[in-house]
Amino acid sequence: MPSTTLFFTVVLALFQTSFGRPQLVDIVQTAINDGRFNILVTALKAGDLVAPLEGPGPFTVFAPTDAAFAKLPPGTVTDLLKPENKPKLIKILTYHVFVGKALTAADIIAMKPPFQLEMMNNISTRITLDAGKVKVNSATVIVANVMASNGIIHALDTVLLPPDIVQTAIDDGRFKTLVTALTAADLVSLLKTPGPFTVFAPTDDAFAKLPPGTVTDLLKPENKPKLIKILSYHVVGKRALSAADIIAMNPPFKLEMLNGIPTTITLNGDKIKVNDATVIVADVITSNGIIHAIDTVLLP
Repeated sequence: MPSTTLFFTVVLALFQTSFGRPQLVDIVQTAINDGRFNILVTALKAGDLVAPLEGPGPFTVFAPTDAAFAKLPPGTVTDLLKPENKPKLIKILTYHVFVGKALTAADIIAMKPPFQLEMMNNISTRITLDAGKVKVNSATVIVANVMASNGIIHALDTVLLPPDIVQTAIDDGRFKTLVTALTAADLVSLLKTPGPFTVFAPTDDAFAKLPPGTVTDLLKPENKPKLIKILSYHVVGKRALSAADIIAMNPPFKLEMLNGIPTTITLNGDKIKVNDATVIVADVITSNGIIHAIDTVLLP
């Protein structure tokens, strides 16, 4: 009798596992089974990202639905799926994946947005809340907590596109004066090109340290040449230098800026200094370069 009871107990347990509570599958298979992520799955295959997302993870995937992809300009998806555009496709897809933790919506809310979340491509997204909904940059999580065996999926209503230097500065919120100045100097379009660039970006607090009226004067049309000279003194062209790269170059050394005038790079303890300015936040990665926030405006 005990053996018979044990047999039926095991059968019942197996039945419940197989039919009552389906086994979780990995991120990719979960997306396939869901039916709302057909374009994403096609893109993952084209980007050779299926195998990584079948790995142990854990991953948090902010997954654009087919409707999200349909909002892109006509022909965009077709172009991205072409073999010659594979590097660009990978950069976009990995911008939707956070590695190392399976974050539920509750986890994200507990982290007290707004905050930056660095994605698989090393570029940060901005996480916010809007009427209780989690937002990733401008995209909204429309379905949260789709569980997988190696992570979690949150469905998005918009495809995330890695922001360039200017958009990153806008989204950050600490560089409003800099963005206004770049606009006045007609340098926005330059810093939206592929680059790459290294930008030593003065914060709003850095601009506030200038003598009263300085910023107002610099923004006047007649002072545009002077403004351009100052702003381009904060930009290194054709190189995206991380803090580690700069330290590996063994300061002190001279670093020529976009206006042709060199700055002096030094170290103060573990802090990088550019002339008299200190890098207070390093390695803000963008799609076309790196931003380092500095506490003082550089004057040629």
